Amino acid sequence: MSSAIQESQLNQQQNLALLKVYTVYRALLCMALLGAFLLASTSPLVGTIKPDQFFYTTLVYLLLNLIGLTIVLPKKNPFNQQQLFANFIVDIGFIIAIADASAGVTSGLGILLVVVIAASSMMLPGQLAILCAAIASIAIIADTARLINENYLNISSFLPAGILGMTFFITSYLIRNLATRIRSAQMIAEQKTADVNKLQLLNQNIVQRMRTGILVATPAGQIELANAAAGELLSNSDIEKLAASPGTYYNLPPQVMEQFKLWQANPQHQCPVFSIEETGPELQLSFSALTQDDSSNTLVFLENNRRMAQRAQQMKLASLGRLTASIAHEIRNPLGAISHAAQLLEESSELNPTDQRLSGIIQRHSKRMNNVIENTLQLSSRSAPNPEHIILELWLQQFIDEFENTGEATPYITLTSVQSCMVDIDCSQLSQVITNLAQNGLRYSLQQTGKATLELYVHINPLTQLPVLDIIDDGPGVNDDARDNLFEPFFTTEAKGSGLGLYISRELCEANEARLDYIRTEAGKSCFRISFPHPDRRLSQE
Repeated sequence: MSSAIQESQLNQQQNLALLKVYTVYRALLCMALLGAFLLASTSPLVGTIKPDQFFYTTLVYLLLNLIGLTIVLPKKNPFNQQQLFANFIVDIGFIIAIADASAGVTSGLGILLVVVIAASSMMLPGQLAILCAAIASIAIIADTARLINENYLNISSFLPAGILGMTFFITSYLIRNLATRIRSAQMIAEQKTADVNKLQLLNQNIVQRMRTGILVATPAGQIELANAAAGELLSNSDIEKLAASPGTYYNLPPQVMEQFKLWQANPQHQCPVFSIEETGPELQLSFSALTQDDSSNTLVFLENNRRMAQRAQQMKLASLGRLTASIAHEIRNPLGAISHAAQLLEESSELNPTDQRLSGIIQRHSKRMNNVIENTLQLSSRSAPNPEHIILELWLQQFIDEFENTGEATPYITLTSVQSCMVDIDCSQLSQVITNLAQNGLRYSLQQTGKATLELYVHINPLTQLPVLDIIDDGPGVNDDARDNLFEPFFTTEAKGSGLGLYISRELCEANEARLDYIRTEAGKSCFRISFPHPDRRLSQE
């Protein structure tokens, strides 16, 4: 919509509002004139020369204005210029008739036409406003001439009539210029207000869509404002409600409150990375005061540490790629020669049993080293994930059916699903992760209980409202000393392990914006938990 159309619509709405006020003024004016006429019985102030004309003219004028009030006050659509012009001409006619009955220009009632001219100058365009002033001037001079002819006035009455006519033109000019300036200023103010509202709405949309959590906290640690990302990162449904409808105050979570108080005591305080819950995202806090005043609110920024972890992972994989190229050249070829020589040596008929056993050891360890190299090469050359939407429990059932054909102890794998969960992930990489975890779980369960049992449990995290897959086994679990290093590369608790299985599994989960953690269930069982991201809010989609 162009600015000219906007200005025209604004003027029409303003004219309607002014007309409502003007109509009320006319009705009150008629009541005041009738009251002055009826109450002053001995020496009336108005209607001195023609009382009947004054009374009936004012009464009719009052009735018309009362009818006008019933029409104008509830009206929503503005009048057009022709209707407004006719309205002012009628006003001029009635006021001239009322003044005529009170000795014309000498009564002072002609000054009431100034209000009519001022109102017409505000509501009508320039030419029509000047025309109203001209008609009022001609009417007052003509009425003065008629009263002089009827011997009610003398010839000197032309001077005040002429001055009053000039006053009409001056009033029209001044009011018109003033109204134009006021409307221009109001139009600019309306435009500025609209621009500010647009910027405010834009800022709100940007803040709400940011994946950085933003909170506005009072010095006492109460949350005044928050965006949706803050509620998601803090796993707090109350904060998400606050983002949707501000107005309710909540306290900062205990972990955030602790860091907030430390920052208040020392603005140079560096907040450590922390998690709201055991398997939740790692968060990085930062604070910024809105003003230098100690009583001012504070901006709290919540960054998901996953971004930095992904950048570090990319750098790590780049370095690992260069390393594995060197490994492939410097180790694989000599290792292949060693393994081949051991095979030839073992086939010798002159080799005694002790040497054959040593040859077998060489081959087994050569194979183990080759597996380490293969896993490392696979990790460094891993392609970017190709996520797709899947219903997790249906996909897991298909995975179990396929896993059964591999010869593993699948009859002891159970799948439990609390509710249907939609996830967005690379299926081939998810299959690689679950295969590794399932093989480990079945093996440790078999060692501990004599049965290869495994449970896949699909549910929704009550705090984050995001899908979770728990892979639970009956093995002995991981001791507290090993838990901190469990996902480190080349860390293993088995003599035959390469120490890359869990590391690769976590890397694949991180690449898909999921999270792999080791926890203990309420029953004390060993559990690897995969926490999936929101299917429609992946970082890679931003």
